[in-house]
Amino acid sequence: MPPEPGVRLPWPVVATPLVLQYAATVLLSVLLQPPSDSAQQVYSARFGLVLLFSYAVLVGATVVIADRAGDVREVLALRPVAPLRAVAYALAGLLVAFVSALLLEPVFHGIRAQGFEPDPFPGGSGHAASLALVAVGFALAAPIAEELYFRGLVLGRGAVHGPVVAVAVQAVVFGAAHLTLGAFPVLTLYGLVFGVLRVRTRSIVPGAIAHGLNNGLALAFAVAYA
Repeated sequence: MPPEPGVRLPWPVVATPLVLQYAATVLLSVLLQPPSDSAQQVYSARFGLVLLFSYAVLVGATVVIADRAGDVREVLALRPVAPLRAVAYALAGLLVAFVSALLLEPVFHGIRAQGFEPDPFPGGSGHAASLALVAVGFALAAPIAEELYFRGLVLGRGAVHGPVVAVAVQAVVFGAAHLTLGAFPVLTLYGLVFGVLRVRTRSIVPGAIAHGLNNGLALAFAVAYA
């Protein structure tokens, strides 16, 4: 299978969607004022709205930038993959990333550094609805938006220099973009795994499935064992 030619856009242009997402997150946080305490955020509808709207900005800007470079589906690797093959790659990638993260945890404490330790579920339909909204943000919006941007646009731009450079660059950017120094190694590791899935299958679909499963399971276990 021949290597992909890559996306020939200036790096500042490629960075624009991420910058806009940061700006949207700050603006929405000021307007909606979600809880600043991470232990309470998963039960806050305002936090859920910040997640959804900020990731919508990332998706929208990514698609607009990709459209400048050619066919959006090709640029962002939105290529179909046989369902069984996609799920098999996703599960294999998720297993590799999860086991590797556990092995690295005693050294880097990357999982703990992300601070995902919610309070016990307070009960009530309002909190349940808020949790559902946040779950959609974590397990659906975030994986789709981040795979489109990091494994689609950023990896595609790096592919100009070859697949190894492309996977490495997007993984480092992915790790750094979360702005959590302690979690940088484990997030970069996840970026590497999802990037390899993208290169192996020439599609972001398996990585998006693995990413969504990872986020959804992390949220479910965090709430269940709070």
